[in-house]
Amino acid sequence: MAALCGAAALAGTAAAADYPQRPVSIVVPTTPGGTADILARLIGPRLAQRWGQAVVVENKPGAGTLIGADYVARAKPDGYTLMLTFNELATLPALNPNAKLDVENGLARIGKIGSLPVLVLTRPGIDDADLATLIKRFRAEPGKYTYASNGSGSSLQLFTEIFKREAGVDVMHVPYRGALEASMAAIGGEVDLLVQFASGNVINHVKGGKLNAYAVASPQRLEALPAVPDAPEAGLPGLRLEAWYGLFAPAGLPDDIKLKINRDLNEVLAEPAIQERLKGINLLVQPGTPAEFDTFFRAEYARWSALIRTLGIKSSE
Repeated sequence: MAALCGAAALAGTAAAADYPQRPVSIVVPTTPGGTADILARLIGPRLAQRWGQAVVVENKPGAGTLIGADYVARAKPDGYTLMLTFNELATLPALNPNAKLDVENGLARIGKIGSLPVLVLTRPGIDDADLATLIKRFRAEPGKYTYASNGSGSSLQLFTEIFKREAGVDVMHVPYRGALEASMAAIGGEVDLLVQFASGNVINHVKGGKLNAYAVASPQRLEALPAVPDAPEAGLPGLRLEAWYGLFAPAGLPDDIKLKINRDLNEVLAEPAIQERLKGINLLVQPGTPAEFDTFFRAEYARWSALIRTLGIKSSE
């Protein structure tokens, strides 16, 4: 028996040493142009250089990232189908009670990449002096104003519903296909409010006057937007939101391959050129082990599931 166990361990080590032997696919369960897509197209080529194999990014959007996540969960757990996604994954079961995907047990956690803070924004033309004045505007005419999200049951809807609860306002939901489309809707004046990831593109829109920023939904200001108050300064100390990103694989991925991908991912994230690019999109890099990411994900899953039940939000897809 000991000999058999030893042989199995050696076989696993050899498999990891030989991995990958053909192209690897990174599925992004959103439309092109969003932060998850940007990260996959930034990290993928660096992994390809290390592995000597192509890394292909595939966008599979729909149903609040459910379509892409379900596709990956059904794939063979051999390391050739990965997924780069974000915090929305932790909300899928609560939002889609009829979905068969088990995000806790159907997907392996490889490693956390990092997180983005969240901004409270409005379209051009709403030029209130501060968040308190903006909230007074919304309270004065309940149901008149609108907000954009990247779909019913999406992260941006959840973020905004939390903002509405903290601020005590009634703003109507207008879902769009993706986060990029939601931003463009606010820039174009189609909607009034946007609670959005503080990505490099969004920050550039604020600096360029295309969006107005009223608060950072966290206890700290952003270095990139030093004049924008944090949530406690703006009068909403309970508003704490972030968008995190990580790499996943189908459940059953051998531990040695999981650890190899994690190690290579962390080495890519430590490269000075990558660090500079990630700083440019305002991502706080947070590498770690698969076990650390697994613990983090399970806590996020429990937190968001409870919150969604409290708010009574359901996906329309």
